[in-house]
Amino acid sequence: MMSAQSDIATPPAPLHVTGGVYQPQLDGLRAVAILGLLFHHFGLHLPEFFEYGPISVRLFFALTGYFITLWLWRAEDAARGAKRSIWSTLPRFHARRLLRILPPLYLSLLLASLLGLGEVRASLGWHLIFLSNFHVMQTGYWPEVTSHLWSLSVQEQFYLLWPVVILLTPRRWFLPMLAAAALLAFGYRLACVLGDVHPVIRWTMLFGSLDSFATGAFIAWLGRGRLGAVLMTEKQRWSLGALAFFSLLVARWLRHLPQTNPWVATIEIWEAIFIGWVIASTSQGWRGPFGWFLSWPPLVYIGKISLGVYLFHVLVHVLLGPWLDQLGLTTDAQNVLRVWLLAVLSVGAAAASWHFLEKPLSRFKPPLVGGWKT
Repeated sequence: MMSAQSDIATPPAPLHVTGGVYQPQLDGLRAVAILGLLFHHFGLHLPEFFEYGPISVRLFFALTGYFITLWLWRAEDAARGAKRSIWSTLPRFHARRLLRILPPLYLSLLLASLLGLGEVRASLGWHLIFLSNFHVMQTGYWPEVTSHLWSLSVQEQFYLLWPVVILLTPRRWFLPMLAAAALLAFGYRLACVLGDVHPVIRWTMLFGSLDSFATGAFIAWLGRGRLGAVLMTEKQRWSLGALAFFSLLVARWLRHLPQTNPWVATIEIWEAIFIGWVIASTSQGWRGPFGWFLSWPPLVYIGKISLGVYLFHVLVHVLLGPWLDQLGLTTDAQNVLRVWLLAVLSVGAAAASWHFLEKPLSRFKPPLVGGWKT
């Protein structure tokens, strides 16, 4: 059974243009997050203190806040340059988002239904309209096949909220607005803890994740003059890195407290410091072995198709897991081989979806301003 904090958020469509140059390391970062999540879901666990699943979802939420904020600012500037209403960006924004997400999502749901997974059929309506998180809250348990879709719903709900916030907020009020969003998220989580509300409700509602999205938006603001790239000296990067790793350790320790302890409401705040540093550093680009690794073409490719990996990996796991058990590739005896096999098949399914469905449809995305592509 998958936990709420282990599930991944749908990665945003590629918008890795920082300083006018495509930054492949951001796709590499997404690949690291999605592969780490796959290994976690497929049963390859580290000692409890070092479990990587919980931070993956927060990283993807923050990346969403980063990319979407930059996109909206670019669209807003383009609309002004074309002497159009800034509100004309909204239909184009939502059309691009839905064209990116709906085809692979609906394909995965269709396949699950055709293959006889009754769990999907019983709750199909919730997932079709991005209310999977409300379905999880209503049922009070984590469905095996559809539990990961809660974060997709949170992300789509963020897409409905954030463009309006961006267009209504003057740039000079952007930082206070981010602070208010982070405070709202913390207050929501604290109220859930003090009110003895089930942790599922704390994890899966948009209000509980607003500070993660705000973290990415803050990094976008820091690099605003360079179209998203935050420039730091090596000394600054590693000085801030020491603080970031300390914050991560604090978050790791807090996750071992009882769920009724008020301090658990601050976990996402401590993680946000680390995640913000990672995104800021990657937007600038890493040098040396780490930079080479994040720019490695196979890793960058997995990052580009990570939406499909996210959507199909649970389906691959549910359908092929029992068959692998019969072959002796159980979660205990030959765990590593099993995990890698499931990961390869998940990436393969995502690649097929990307090349035969998602990429051909991408040519219909409307531009920032002007007419619609046909």
